[in-house]
Amino acid sequence: MKKGILLLLASGGGAKGLAHIGALKVIDAAGIKIDYIGGTSMGAIIGALYASGYSAVELDSMFTETNFPELIQDDFPRGAKSFYEKDDTERYALTIPFNNFKIAFPQALSGGQMIYNELVKLLYHVKDIADFSELPIPFLCIATNIETGEEILLDKGFLPEAIMASGTFPSLFEPSEVDGQILIDGGVLNNYPVEEVRAMGADIMIGVDVQHGLRARESLESASDILLQINNFRTVKDMSTKTAMTDIYIKPNMDDFTVIDFDLKETIINKGLEAAQIQSEALKQLAGAQGNIPKTHIPVSVSDSLVINRLIIEGDLGYSRGFIKGKLRFDLGEMIGFDEFQQGMGNLAATGNFKAIRYQLSSNGLGEDIVPERRYDQSDKETIPGRR
Repeated sequence: MKKGILLLLASGGGAKGLAHIGALKVIDAAGIKIDYIGGTSMGAIIGALYASGYSAVELDSMFTETNFPELIQDDFPRGAKSFYEKDDTERYALTIPFNNFKIAFPQALSGGQMIYNELVKLLYHVKDIADFSELPIPFLCIATNIETGEEILLDKGFLPEAIMASGTFPSLFEPSEVDGQILIDGGVLNNYPVEEVRAMGADIMIGVDVQHGLRARESLESASDILLQINNFRTVKDMSTKTAMTDIYIKPNMDDFTVIDFDLKETIINKGLEAAQIQSEALKQLAGAQGNIPKTHIPVSVSDSLVINRLIIEGDLGYSRGFIKGKLRFDLGEMIGFDEFQQGMGNLAATGNFKAIRYQLSSNGLGEDIVPERRYDQSDKETIPGRR
């Protein structure tokens, strides 16, 4: 009887999650067919892309060429900004929230808008799959409800939105809203959700764990380092039990890397590859147990154009439909480039009037509907000095 194989890509926080790509390259090379996949944080993002049809080699190329600092900082092109927005961006180094005439600290470094735009583009080919079990490889991910402290299993919905929520590392990205819930990184509660992913029905589990142990005082140099240390109090204690439930355990050494070491992405990917190669014999035996069936891979075709037929906006945004359409700068019912579509979203985000803009694309038989329902989070902002 054929046994289902499940791949769990555990949280490690930000850049360290890129080690998953190196491990996937070894798993692919061994000829293993993955039947189910689950992930948390960056593991959710990489796992979802893999589950949607991208190969490990394609992911390697994709992430190696990505300019992460630009994406994380939401560094929108000058063309996306009005004259006053350009002036403010170049004049002021800091923008802080201003609510009810009170100054507050920003919730995070980034709203994650450019990353979200990119995920929507990369996963456009599976945009109409609302049940993640219907993806080329059934998938789930884990997030945390920041209001209730509950672990949230995400296996349905709009895939880019779900994995963005799972990967919303505190202090780095603004919390995400999904179905009325305010969500952050799933690794806050469950860095290695072995019980949840085993419930998908697999018999054999391959786990890739890129989290590190507790750091010494000299390594706690930033706010993100301290947050990760606090988070690891629980997860490090739980790992001895969880690794015992893993059939093939791959553990890259991440001790020398931080969540923001994206400039070391190639080194981190190679760390994952090296760790997986230690398990190469076990992986080959597992492929043999599957019958060494040759894997067929059809490269994912990333869309470069689309047609928006309807623009559906729900909720009281405090801005008119005309304002929204004016910033988007594309006409409904006409073929536009995906870059033009992303530019329109960037134009809207660059106004600084919204914390984050989340939208969904869905097919209607004629083109696409864009549904930003409840995704616009209005926020008054104060720019120092003086109010515009």
